Amino acid sequence: MINKKFSEIISFLKKNKLYKQNFHNKFVFYSKDNCSGKIFVSINMNQKTQKKYIIEAIENGAKAIILDQKIKIPNTFKNIPILYSKELKNNYNEFFNYIYSEPLNKMTVIGVTGTDGKTSQLHILAQCFSLSGDKIGVISSEGNGIYPKLQSTDYTTPRIDILYKYFYFFKTKRVNKILIECSSQGLEQDRLINIKFDISILTNINKDHIEHHKSIKNYIKSKFKLMNMTKKHIFLNQDCKRTKKNIKLITSKAKQHLYNSHINLDLYKIKIPQTISNLYNLRATYEILKIYKFSSQSILELFNKLKPVNGRNQFIKTKNKGIYIIDYAHTPSSLLTLLKEIRIYASINSSKIITVFGCGGNRDVWKRKEMGRISSVFSDYIILTDDNPRNEKPMKILNDIKQGIKITKKVFLIPSRKKAIYKAISLAEKNDYIIIAGKGNENSIMYKGHKLAHNDYEILRSRIK
Repeated sequence: MINKKFSEIISFLKKNKLYKQNFHNKFVFYSKDNCSGKIFVSINMNQKTQKKYIIEAIENGAKAIILDQKIKIPNTFKNIPILYSKELKNNYNEFFNYIYSEPLNKMTVIGVTGTDGKTSQLHILAQCFSLSGDKIGVISSEGNGIYPKLQSTDYTTPRIDILYKYFYFFKTKRVNKILIECSSQGLEQDRLINIKFDISILTNINKDHIEHHKSIKNYIKSKFKLMNMTKKHIFLNQDCKRTKKNIKLITSKAKQHLYNSHINLDLYKIKIPQTISNLYNLRATYEILKIYKFSSQSILELFNKLKPVNGRNQFIKTKNKGIYIIDYAHTPSSLLTLLKEIRIYASINSSKIITVFGCGGNRDVWKRKEMGRISSVFSDYIILTDDNPRNEKPMKILNDIKQGIKITKKVFLIPSRKKAIYKAISLAEKNDYIIIAGKGNENSIMYKGHKLAHNDYEILRSRIK
């Protein structure tokens, strides 16, 4: 059935002999993709940029163009059919839903957002559903695909066209449930608009991405967008003050559930570390599984089979060189939570804490000094190193962090992350705790104009036994 909103587009395709019944693969939305024989669609950008992309798409073989505004195209391309559609701009996500034949229809969709812990939360939940026999589609910063076989990605929440390609793929593979990690940018930019979530989880709200959102108020509003797209159940961390303070932003009629880190199960057999963040994730997972009529005993059996999430509270024990913790902690709040907990472990044997971390370039400069201060409170040695410097000079970022560190005699500035990890290993003794924070399971470091292949775990594994 033709959606009346898009009848103009369908007529345009038929007129130019580009229409097919299953025509989702006839569109392309990124000018650097394979445009040969396809219709290039471009909306929501300034005319200069849009013109550049149109020319690039045509040079790459695009046979027609659909835009949301009139743009003067060079005469050399005058034979290329062009449609200007106002309806497309106002109904972009609905258009994808139409061309992919409502891929989410009859599908359970679960969204996870929050400043810290959302990736771990999603993957623990995905593991439990998968272990119980469900076929799970995952959209996550750790990768996209049918769990656990995920393809690496550069985005937490991808562009709309990428999202719908995966939704359609999940539909063809008869996936039962889709779990989506929802970033604040993805929510704010409406990449998920018009998606009806059955369940949503808000792990916590702390200060992050302020340079993008301009204020903590806007950042909070972006997170709560997910709650207002949820139709059945909303799970909120009751120990997060910012979450509780802003519950009034929820206008959805979905049932609200408050959860904490306490769980009435005997967890002594579980393989994943019982850190405070994992306990919150397990509790939320427990409550969701209860909605699906799992018994407490069956949930415990699932928990006992869980595998640690790579790069998230990942503990690596060695014979003589201490215990290493690789974690994605890249905000002041997540670094504080991690270090406070490791300090408790370290105090049992009077062990040292060696902390390796950095901060990203070209964003959130405010957090550098604060993360330096936090690390100095809990660490015996601090090694400052690169964490995606992007277009900034690495040493400038490290010196910005160092300003927050009061006692600097046990601080090392080593831009090379590989060498920084090697330095940590050289300082480590048998019972020490070595925290390698900020990158998690990422496979590269972003420098100006290039990516350097790097994975914290692989570097560590190559050096220790």
